[in-house]
Amino acid sequence: MKHFRDPALAGLFAFILVSAFSAGAQESGSDIDSLFGDEVLVGPEQPSQGASDQGSAANPLQGLLKTEAVKVGGSLTGKISATWTWSDPWTDGFDLVNPDSRQLSPVLQSLVYFDARPAEEFRVHGSVKTAWPFSSTSSFLDSATLITTTDSNTLTTTSGSITIPDVRIFELFSDFQLGDSVYFRFGKATVKWGVGYFFSPADIINLEQIDIFDPTAQREGPLQFRVFIPYGKSQNTLSFYAIFDDSATPDFSNTALAGKAEFVLGNYELGISAYYRDDTAERAAVTLTGPLGDFDVFAEGVIARGSPKAFYTSFTSASPYYTEVSSGDVRTTFYPSGTLGFLYSDQENNITAIAQYYYNGEGYSDSDRTALFNSFKSQPALVQAAILLSIANGDITNFPLFTGRHYAAANLSFSEIGGSDFSASATGIMNISDLSGLVQPSLSWEIADYLTLTFSTTFGFGADNTEYGLLFQGRPVIIGLSLSAGTGNF
Repeated sequence: MKHFRDPALAGLFAFILVSAFSAGAQESGSDIDSLFGDEVLVGPEQPSQGASDQGSAANPLQGLLKTEAVKVGGSLTGKISATWTWSDPWTDGFDLVNPDSRQLSPVLQSLVYFDARPAEEFRVHGSVKTAWPFSSTSSFLDSATLITTTDSNTLTTTSGSITIPDVRIFELFSDFQLGDSVYFRFGKATVKWGVGYFFSPADIINLEQIDIFDPTAQREGPLQFRVFIPYGKSQNTLSFYAIFDDSATPDFSNTALAGKAEFVLGNYELGISAYYRDDTAERAAVTLTGPLGDFDVFAEGVIARGSPKAFYTSFTSASPYYTEVSSGDVRTTFYPSGTLGFLYSDQENNITAIAQYYYNGEGYSDSDRTALFNSFKSQPALVQAAILLSIANGDITNFPLFTGRHYAAANLSFSEIGGSDFSASATGIMNISDLSGLVQPSLSWEIADYLTLTFSTTFGFGADNTEYGLLFQGRPVIIGLSLSAGTGNF
């Protein structure tokens, strides 16, 4: 069977290339200064309501002439943050001047990109990220051994570290085309796949998960070869991808193939996608976005056969401290997932509300999740410390994050309150399966251009044997103060 799979993948990849020569129209992309526009251009007879503002140019290359200069730009983030934590003020009492811990965190980071168009039909784009102190020390755990004697238990570890410059290539790709009908991209780039805001079960292509406190941030994408085919008079498009594994041993078995068709149906955008990777999973997904009264609604439905996640049945007191069900053990198991959310924006009063529900089909059942957490909590303190060390070292993944099946997240923001320089927001996430989560309200004052002071509080809630109870190690209260200084684009 193995000898069949590799030629089959090669044949499917060849089919993708051949199919690229069958249609024509315009291009779309989601990155900075996309070569042929941020979205597919709408013809004069097509309404653009319900989708992005597309414009009405007929030629996708109009205005994108050869340039001699290379465009350079980016962003700079400067921030000084301080936090004070009270581990469990609900039972231990709250002493304002004596927190259990405090932390000072200065942040200076930047993304710098270049964009070159030496010819009308050829573009090269790249970006680099760096952050202070501009080098990092990567620690790793060689071993962790629990030694039991008649008198006591002792945890011994052997670790090491390596210092490397904190500079990494975030994107590097080229765009080129075949006539005015087929558009290609090869390189490392973010892939716009799902439509979810806080959660996106359809998107397993990008290398980073959505950050709930910065959900619009661009996420790192994989090395890929893309074929893009717009067709028809509207914004209908076909996209095909070969996605290469981010490892030192790329192979046919860990190279993914994906395809997506997008359609405009009145004011709604419908997407149908499929994903295949031999060693982990196949996925089929449907996405929908569009207006519903005063709300913008988005939804995803996904069915997966297999999962790239690692699942655990219990934790033990002996190294490696866990019993794992690997991705190979669940290769033929089906996992349905879905999400539904809305965005409401009142621009007159500067109010924005976003809420989303997520059914995580790859989470544990209530009984299995409870048994797994109880297994962790039943271990001695030193064993728990070894397990947490293994989680930090990356040996134990997918625990305890997203171990439940039902989640909800929301954000409410009110900017320029009463025409002032003050803004307020509140963000929350909850694992509905075990009734744990966090809430973070904040108040910001724009002192001057590029200078903003933010006060925030974070409340964690949930029992000790729950997702956020374990992540927060109790029910803490965290008070934060941050000064954003000199943050902006250039």
